[in-house]
Amino acid sequence: MLKGFKEFISRGNVIDLAVAVVVGAAFTGLVTAFTQNVVQPLVDRIGAGPDAEYGILKIPLGGDQFVDLNAVLSAAINFLIVAAVIYFVIVVPFKKLKERDAKVVSEETELTLLTEIRDLLQAQSAHTVTADHTESDTPTADK
Repeated sequence: MLKGFKEFISRGNVIDLAVAVVVGAAFTGLVTAFTQNVVQPLVDRIGAGPDAEYGILKIPLGGDQFVDLNAVLSAAINFLIVAAVIYFVIVVPFKKLKERDAKVVSEETELTLLTEIRDLLQAQSAHTVTADHTESDTPTADK
């Protein structure tokens, strides 16, 4: 039972996935801090209209309640930053690596196939030569 678990854990995909989750969580924290401390104040500043208490992107509903579109815009920017970085740092290099590995496997398969074809042709050639010698060595009725 432990041997199976050890084999499962030692697979490259599981370890890569664990590393990706840890790095992703750390990176999400970094992007969230960037969004809250840099992007959010800029969005708030841009969204500040004549009523500085709420701004253009904060719609008062009455009393202390309001719809905060600044938070939605900041969350969207946060998502786009995380998605872009994951795409360019993880997905694109992984695709290139996978394509390169597939090309190597394809070349190896092609080489193996060509080697097998060569061996078959050599075997057929040897069989044909042997058959030709056998036929010429046998006496015929005409001679």
